[in-house]
Amino acid sequence: MKNVLINKIVEIVVTENQLRSFWKKLGNDLEFETLSNEQLMKLAMREIQEASLTELDSHLIDRGWRTRDEIEGKMIAEDNSNPRFHVELIDTDQEGTPSKILIDRMLELQCNECGFNFFIQDTDMDANTLICPKDGGKLTITGNNAKKINKN
Repeated sequence: MKNVLINKIVEIVVTENQLRSFWKKLGNDLEFETLSNEQLMKLAMREIQEASLTELDSHLIDRGWRTRDEIEGKMIAEDNSNPRFHVELIDTDQEGTPSKILIDRMLELQCNECGFNFFIQDTDMDANTLICPKDGGKLTITGNNAKKINKN
């Protein structure tokens, strides 16, 4: 069987009004205004994960109802903890420049003692906290394979 995989960067926006509505639907006791930036991003991810295909389509930029002005502003928080998603919290009332999306995030490390070379996915990892898995030697960062895409 010959399957084709097409990777495409898709921008999905969950507006504050959509988040409020989803929060109310969940029936939580906390006031929406008390949610932290991290909680808002997790709530948006949950809404997207639970959305039907029709609902998901309504969140796509330049399709349906969502427009670029809903993602233009200052990034006030971001979450890169999942290598398959880059989540940003944007304040559209503040000026800001578009961020870069990191894809294929890999950090290349090499052992100073034995020369063993390997990659890790966490590009924010401090190499000084790691040791060579082969001989326990000190490591040096030899490359950062993060591909960056401008959002403009």
